[in-house]
Amino acid sequence: MASSVSSWLVPVLLTVGSLFLVMNILNARKTNKSLVDDIERARSDVRVAMDTSQDCSKKLDANTADMTAKDQQLASLNADVKTLTEEKNKIQEELIQLQAQLDGPAQPAEAPKEEAPKVEEKPAEAA
Repeated sequence: MASSVSSWLVPVLLTVGSLFLVMNILNARKTNKSLVDDIERARSDVRVAMDTSQDCSKKLDANTADMTAKDQQLASLNADVKTLTEEKNKIQEELIQLQAQLDGPAQPAEAPKEEAPKVEEKPAEAA
């Protein structure tokens, strides 16, 4: 009986071992397929992230160039405002000086004119 047990035991063990190996191979293939899908998904995500990053970089460069141009324009306008303010101040000083010149001689000239009618009025009153 020992020989009959050993005669069917070896093929049964080989069959069980073969089934175990086949199940292990199928499980490994399933795991490998899942890992390949994960890798492809990760690569796709990286491509999308790179495209987005490039778009953002282009927009950043465009905005930086625009801001630089606006900064230069602002500096130019500030310089123009400063120059015009200085010119305005000079013109105001000149206006004040000219007004003072006009007012200075005009006051003594006006005083005799005011006195002159008074002088004329006195003889008219006397007559």
